Amino acid sequence: MKEDMLFVKEQGSSYINEKGMEISKEIAIRLSDPKFVYESVHTADNVMTDTEFFPWGGVSLSHGYPGNIHLLSLWRTIDRSGNWNQAIHSNLVEIQSYLARHGTQDISLYSGWAGIASAVFAASNHGEFYNQFLNQIHRWMSPVVERWLRESTELLHQKNGVPVELYDTISGASGIGRYLLKNATDPIIVPLIEPILRFLVELTEPICADGKIVPGWFTPIKFDSSAGNKRNFPVGSFNCGMAHGIPGPLALLSVAYNNGIEVSGQYRAIEYITEWLLDSQLEDEWGCYWPHIIPFEELMTDNKLLRQREAWCYGTPGVASALYLSSISLNNPTLAQTALQSFINAVSYECERNRMDSPSLCHGLSGLLLMCLRMGSSTKDPGIEPLIDQLMAGLLQRFDSSSPLGYKDAEPGTANRMRWLTKAGLLEGAAGIAATLLDVGKAEPSDWDYLLMLS
Repeated sequence: MKEDMLFVKEQGSSYINEKGMEISKEIAIRLSDPKFVYESVHTADNVMTDTEFFPWGGVSLSHGYPGNIHLLSLWRTIDRSGNWNQAIHSNLVEIQSYLARHGTQDISLYSGWAGIASAVFAASNHGEFYNQFLNQIHRWMSPVVERWLRESTELLHQKNGVPVELYDTISGASGIGRYLLKNATDPIIVPLIEPILRFLVELTEPICADGKIVPGWFTPIKFDSSAGNKRNFPVGSFNCGMAHGIPGPLALLSVAYNNGIEVSGQYRAIEYITEWLLDSQLEDEWGCYWPHIIPFEELMTDNKLLRQREAWCYGTPGVASALYLSSISLNNPTLAQTALQSFINAVSYECERNRMDSPSLCHGLSGLLLMCLRMGSSTKDPGIEPLIDQLMAGLLQRFDSSSPLGYKDAEPGTANRMRWLTKAGLLEGAAGIAATLLDVGKAEPSDWDYLLMLS
């Protein structure tokens, strides 16, 4: 990112931060109108390469109105000039309308009820608004989560491995549990928290797979929904991504423990996952790193899995962020330093490579930036500051005011050509980017990054 560093030197951090706030507000204003957002995403050429579907999910935190509400709620807290309450309400009306017509049985954080609830919780402004709506959602969620946990536990008890969707951040127990933990004083939610934690503790119990003792989060090929993984991992694999792998459970177990919420075996589970990740780390000229996915076959070979793209969803920064949280639980300063240095090295690698096309939270620049903000706030390490400046400069230069929502997400197209899609929502869309830009301009990051298991 040499051009970005030159931009930083020419403009200065203050200008960059102010410009980021300006862009964030412009995006928030555009996301205030649900009809405009829907039409912007549903243009004829704005379809995903593989499926030819529009990148949209109306009640999805990832790609729809709930993510937009999070951004609008953040702006409401600092800006009195805009009609943010009306914008939030307009988006909530669309969510209610969708649920009235279609409903949903999905309870996940990024496409289901937990994500919807997180948006209503943000919109409530600490209980000032929408209490009845949030209470209704919690009452509906409670028995559904209980049933889901019973079914998931039955599968876990079979000791044959599990699909990542059972425990991960995006679809599974980690993401659902993190929302529940955010509402740990709600009498409807409280009875659900310890069962989720116990489920994740049990996930760490070893099982036997193909004659070898492995961690319980092993995903055999029969449970893997990815066609690519089925080709590449004929026996099965261990996922190391914050989005879909074991760092999600580690982060949730650690955050709960750090907040005084503990079940039997939780401390040992934190230790076990931490030790497994440390045993799984590799090293190159940039320092320690973690593979995205470790094939079962690699447990019996000395083959070295090369460093890949470093991002929130997959890569060393997400793993290091989870390990930093576990270092607090384990009261282990050496582990904290290992996590910090691995994090800095990985983000530096990605900045130097200058191959990160996407501006998104999930797999792009704003995800790295948000993690830098949290790691910098937690550690006060000066090595984070220049990385924040570089990533901010890269994001500012990717902003396109002529694009409907200001940013587009990169997606591989045919013949190795990149396609650029307009996306709403938090994970891959403009709302997540704008929320990150807003946080950079503030003295301390907001706590909305709990949605990405960072706090």
